[in-house]
Amino acid sequence: MLLIIGGALGFVLFHSSFGFTGSWRSFINERKGNGIRSQLLAIGLSMLLIVPFIGNESFFGSIIVGSFGPVGVSVIIGSFLFGLGMQLGGGCGSGTLYNVGAGNTRMLITLIFFILGSLLGTLHLPWWSSLPSFGVISLSSYISTVPTLIIQGILLIIIAMFTIFYEKRGKKNISTIYQKTDTSFFRVFVFGNWPLLWGAIAIALLSIIMIFIAGHTWSVTFALGLWGAKIASHIGIDVSQWEYWKGSYQAQALQRSILTDSVSLTNIGLLLGAFIASNLSGKNNSKINISLLPFFAAILGGILMGYGARLAFGCSIGALFSGIASGSMHGWLWLLFAFAGSYYGIKLRPYFKL
Repeated sequence: MLLIIGGALGFVLFHSSFGFTGSWRSFINERKGNGIRSQLLAIGLSMLLIVPFIGNESFFGSIIVGSFGPVGVSVIIGSFLFGLGMQLGGGCGSGTLYNVGAGNTRMLITLIFFILGSLLGTLHLPWWSSLPSFGVISLSSYISTVPTLIIQGILLIIIAMFTIFYEKRGKKNISTIYQKTDTSFFRVFVFGNWPLLWGAIAIALLSIIMIFIAGHTWSVTFALGLWGAKIASHIGIDVSQWEYWKGSYQAQALQRSILTDSVSLTNIGLLLGAFIASNLSGKNNSKINISLLPFFAAILGGILMGYGARLAFGCSIGALFSGIASGSMHGWLWLLFAFAGSYYGIKLRPYFKL
């Protein structure tokens, strides 16, 4: 079932071109905010059902857990590194996966080094976690469910309004998340070029379905660290002795097949879904064509994203999307510093001929 959900996510992400990296860059460089507004909508819709159901049973009897992380130095540094890295690497966690599924060679390099960075992050996380922190802050634990939904909803609306105000200062026409087309619904649905509105709604629905199937919110980067640990183990590095991999959940995941890991299954499905969508649209680009500087940018970006995501307890999906949708304050902290990192990452792109 998780493979199917992952496949649907890959299909939706590709057909709607839904991603954080490009939309943040468009907002900073072009004052174009529709991508960010579609993300805010998806987060808001997901939040409406995720926050109230945290702590309840999933369809398979497990207790639904949200995406929570500490509000501290590790999240600040990690999210900044991730934001910087995603502009050099060319995609966030989910964006990297769906672009690899679509045959993007440079993104495959990014993914390989994302995995390496994630593994290194698991080695160093205990030290980073020892730095100052306020601990996990779950809004619903302090002010209950309804006030959490109201406060976070207002914050999402404020950000959306800011993007509109900022966009109006630069141009007359405001970019939209929905644009009418003469093409039939069936053709657009199957072959792509979805409006961002469709993508936002579909992603919200799939993320809600996931909590009832998997028992946890949508996540990406845990699996990448796990894949790195599996590879390291096969070449003789005993990662089981690293403090991170001694944790009960992590140790069990390390011992079992990745096909028993819910996040891995979702990621594999996402790759396959993007592969199918890209072939249906005729946009699969499985050609090896990458110059030296973009190649190095992919390496650096991948490492920064993998390492940063581990320090920040998630990427743009696990920490930002699922974190805010769970009512976790670390999601908001992640947003602030990842956006700052993205700003500087965008400034570095010309040096790598990006």
